[in-house]
Amino acid sequence: MATIIWPLLIYWLVLFVACFIVVEIGQDQLYDEVTPRGGLKVAAGSLLLAALLTALRAYGFPASFESMFTTNIAWTLLQGVVWFLVFTLILQFHPWHALGLGIATMLLVSGLATMGVESVLSRPAPTSAAGRAFVPSEPVRQSLAPAGGAGHPLAPAAGAAQPKGAEKAK
Repeated sequence: MATIIWPLLIYWLVLFVACFIVVEIGQDQLYDEVTPRGGLKVAAGSLLLAALLTALRAYGFPASFESMFTTNIAWTLLQGVVWFLVFTLILQFHPWHALGLGIATMLLVSGLATMGVESVLSRPAPTSAAGRAFVPSEPVRQSLAPAGGAGHPLAPAAGAAQPKGAEKAK
């Protein structure tokens, strides 16, 4: 039961906020007024959309960004029709405005809401301790002292035989 209630509540919260912003700004800009009882209409419309997203998630077709346009394209088209109808009939946008705003909102918000549901309801993977003990690493850089200088690890030891021709180079 919790696998249905929590996703529904999370979807509803995200969709309510997004649709409320779109309705307030969209109707004010497009029609110079907001429809009466806009909050109740947004609550009803977002509940219907949240129920659709929850049902799709319960049947194994979540509206995630990675599968929205590939394996679940048929469900994305169904969502587009439902979002268009909600924006037209419940939120009272003109059909052309509902088509543009509803589909754009669906494409942005449904994937984000699904990411929120998945992140809230997934259990974190158990972490394991480091498999090996700390091993000090060797320095990556070599000494900047010139080769053959005193104190350099490659300098010949005192009294060691020098290669032939080394005396002539001096």
